[in-house]
Formats: sequence, structure tokens, C-alpha cells
Amino acid sequence: MVSPNELAAQASCYGLPYGIFGIFCWWFTFFSASLVHANCPIFAPWRWGKSYRVQGPYLTIMTSILILGPAIYTCFKCKSDWIMILVALGQLTPWAFKLMNDGFKGRKMDSEKLKLGNSYRIAGLIFTIPLSSAGWVGMTALSISLMKTEKAVSIWIWSLYVIALIAMILACCINNTTFRLIMAYIFSSLHIIGSHVIFALISNHWNGFATTGSGMASSIIFFIGKRLLFIDTNS
Repeated sequence: MVSPNELAAQASCYGLPYGIFGIFCWWFTFFSASLVHANCPIFAPWRWGKSYRVQGPYLTIMTSILILGPAIYTCFKCKSDWIMILVALGQLTPWAFKLMNDGFKGRKMDSEKLKLGNSYRIAGLIFTIPLSSAGWVGMTALSISLMKTEKAVSIWIWSLYVIALIAMILACCINNTTFRLIMAYIFSSLHIIGSHVIFALISNHWNGFATTGSGMASSIIFFIGKRLLFIDTNS
């Protein structure tokens, strides 16, 4: 039987948001992505009501570095624990989905932006599927590990699988691009909520900030990068 202290020690290498902080990040990203389809980018009020334009390549590269950097740091720090690596990779799902989301949203643009949007859509599709799969496998492995300890896995964590399945069924049944993308986001990234809760349980740090200085810095950089995904510099 794995002891809670052993699991907590394994989680100490994790340098990304979790707990309440992580759940807030997930909901904020979900809310921001939804507003994109209402032509109301959350950090660009001057673009409200105007036709959506995809984020420029230079800003996308910068935000990607801020997001990928902490995830890569976590993977190297947790290199001896494959579960932590899978969970860290799964945290990148919203980043990949945002690329895909931009591509689908930007299909009605001029030829130059349309080409950029197509590139985003293809890249997003390529990355979203394996990253989401890694996240679901990682969360499942974490749940099984937690079941072997004195800490019981709450039934609502398992209900995430049911919610994700319902979201995918609805996406297949309702012929609306915006609705399908929202449901696909829930299906592909809901595992993040489960991982956040499990990390909080095994570490007893519900605030979700890493206990080490480098881990906390990594979490904050990751958070800033996720917010910059929704910055629109277009006038």
C-alpha cells in the first residue's frame, strides 16, 4: 500500500497550479474561451462586438514559451515519476485547444490571416489529442494511487468521466460549431480539475501554490502565460 507521505513526496516536484488556484485557472480559461465566440475577448474591450481576429504569431510564440517552459521544468523535475509527467503534459491541453479554437473562429478572415488561422487549427488538433489523452491517463493513475492510501477518492472525481462523456455526446448530437467547441473543451480538459483536487488532497495544500520558491515561480509564470493567450493587440 502506498502511504500518503509517499504520494505527497512525489507531488512535491510538481511546478504547476493545482488546488483552488488551479481550479480557478481552469474556470477562467473556460470563461475566456467562451467569450471569444461572443466576440468579447476578455482582455480587449476595444474589440467587443467586432469580428474576431486570431492572435498574432509573435505574441503566440511568447505566450507558448511562458506556458511550455513551466511544464517542461516540471517534467524534468519529476522525470522519475511518469504519472506526474503525464499530468503536467495534460495541463497543456487548454493551450493546444486555444490554438485550435482560434483556427476555427478565424475562418472568415482575409487570406493572410486565414492562412495563419488554418495553421493554428492544424497545430491545435495535432497537440490537443495526445495532451488530453496524457492528462486523462495521468489523472486516472493518480486516482488509483490515491485509492491505495488512507484517503478515499470522492465519488465526484469519478463523475468527471461521466460529465466528459455527456459533453462529447452533446457535441456529436448538436450541430453548432460554437457549442461543439465548448463541449469539446470540457471533454478534453476536465481531467485537469480532477488532478488539481487530487494534488490538493495528497499535499494538504489546498491553496494550490507550490511550497518551493522555484515551484511557485513556475506556477505563476504558467498562470501569466495562460492569461496572455487571450490578449488581443489588434486595434
